[in-house]
Amino acid sequence: MNLKNTLLKQILVRIALLVLPLLGVYLMMVFTYDPHKYCTANEHRHTMGPVGYLVLGVFVTMVWVLAIVFELIWRYFKKDWKISITVYLLLVLAISLIIFLV
Repeated sequence: MNLKNTLLKQILVRIALLVLPLLGVYLMMVFTYDPHKYCTANEHRHTMGPVGYLVLGVFVTMVWVLAIVFELIWRYFKKDWKISITVYLLLVLAISLIIFLV
């Protein structure tokens, strides 16, 4: 029973670490975005403001997933740190290559 409790707590902590920043992005959008900021008289000039917040939310999610992957690698190779560092370096190299090619 103790193992299930610990596992459930770990899952809830990780989900909370994703939900709280996403909630912050959402609240930032709700309180700071004004779609009618550039409207003049009868001309409606809506901006693409929510797209930036969507990109920010996707970035937060990607960082969260990478953190989970790094933690899993660290936990799996905790005893053999040379392999762990090699895997980290390969992951950073692959991510840098993907970013450079895109």
